[in-house]
Amino acid sequence: MANLRQSANKLWNAGQRLTVAGTGSSMRTQTTTLRRQSRRSLGLGLAVSGAAVLWWFTSQRTALAEAPHPDHSKRHTSHYAAAHAHAHAHADGYDKRLVPHAAPVTPSKPVAHGSKAHVADLYAKLEHASLDLAKLPVEEAVLTSAPNVPPSITRDYPVVLKVDLTTTIKKTQLIGAYKYEQWTFNDQVPGPFIRARVGDVVEVTLTNKDESGMPHNIDCHAFLGPGGGSAVTTTEENQTKTARFKLLCPRLFVYHCAAAPVPVHIANGMFGLMYVQPAEGDLLPVDKEYYVMQSEWYHEPPEKDDDGRRSSEVEFSYPNGLREEPNVVVFNGSESALTREKPLKASMNDTVRIFFGNAGPNLTSAFHVIGSNFRRAYRDGDVVSPPGQFVSTLSVPPGGTTIVDMHMLVPGTMTLVDHAIFRIDKGGVGYLNVSGKSRLDVYQSVQPPAPCVGCKLHP
Repeated sequence: MANLRQSANKLWNAGQRLTVAGTGSSMRTQTTTLRRQSRRSLGLGLAVSGAAVLWWFTSQRTALAEAPHPDHSKRHTSHYAAAHAHAHAHADGYDKRLVPHAAPVTPSKPVAHGSKAHVADLYAKLEHASLDLAKLPVEEAVLTSAPNVPPSITRDYPVVLKVDLTTTIKKTQLIGAYKYEQWTFNDQVPGPFIRARVGDVVEVTLTNKDESGMPHNIDCHAFLGPGGGSAVTTTEENQTKTARFKLLCPRLFVYHCAAAPVPVHIANGMFGLMYVQPAEGDLLPVDKEYYVMQSEWYHEPPEKDDDGRRSSEVEFSYPNGLREEPNVVVFNGSESALTREKPLKASMNDTVRIFFGNAGPNLTSAFHVIGSNFRRAYRDGDVVSPPGQFVSTLSVPPGGTTIVDMHMLVPGTMTLVDHAIFRIDKGGVGYLNVSGKSRLDVYQSVQPPAPCVGCKLHP
């Protein structure tokens, strides 16, 4: 390119000198001719040069593409192995594996999935595949009460999965001061945890035992079709209905009653979670799995009993719900569910998974565990995409879910909260108690710990 520019400049300068020195029409004619020749020579030179440059870049790209490249993955692997070996030789005796399996190590690809094209093709085939229900095996679903979770499904074929749900009314100690009449699935709030697999056909049998005469149904976010199943499951008192739904979407889903008025049924406790495992594989195994749902409750001020004392029971307040001003915000249906009654438990080095849902019906949760970190965070309950890593707080909208994995490195009480933190004074506190030997290399102080008096977060 430099030689081309020099030749062009020489030709142009020669033409300029002839113009200045020449006289008469003959000289001007020669100058004009020379200029034309110069421009033609310049254009031809640029075209040839451009082709040469294009050829040079193309040949270089081809050479680079065909040249061998250093294997960075091996270098990374050897570096990790060296660091892992060093960890095993810890001077303070922590030479055992911090994790009894590979759970905290986030894979470069989703656990049970290949490329995006493969995933799309897999689920597209499931959508179009027609199942002969008469030939499918039949299984009873394992249903668990919060905070327990059914075991992982290990089969690799679809079944007809029978799920029996019964709607009831149950009086519960909502908070320390008041009892509340909750509307339930299977006499519990939240309703039972349902675990299934993509391709399964869920056979829901819903029986209405609500003595108040209210109709009930189920709207499951995993069910495709009108009302998420509510259109074919609405039952009156003492009535039973059965419907079947093919599961085509892997994810953690909320289910709830959608009988009118829908927000009232949700606000009174009719909600739960269904986890639909992927068609290929599942999440990495962990030591403990737990089921937690957040919800808010709206009640009127307590009335006075005949003796003039304030009643120990409160009733639902539609105006408070309409204003989105809850009196109570709790985990698993009551203030004491994850504190005094059933705190979550783990041991040092355990990996802990929480299937978390937000029933709402109004507030978005800022889910956070004080003293821990989410090594893997499956936002929105998405188990097909790679998870987030080392996440502190997650936003979970009403009707939304998330799955989080933690690694317990320090003993003590880790506290579940909604980080819209004033909600702790409305009951939004849960405990994860971790037992085991202290890790002074991770957490220590010169003075002994002294929790603040009356603190709800660090008992």
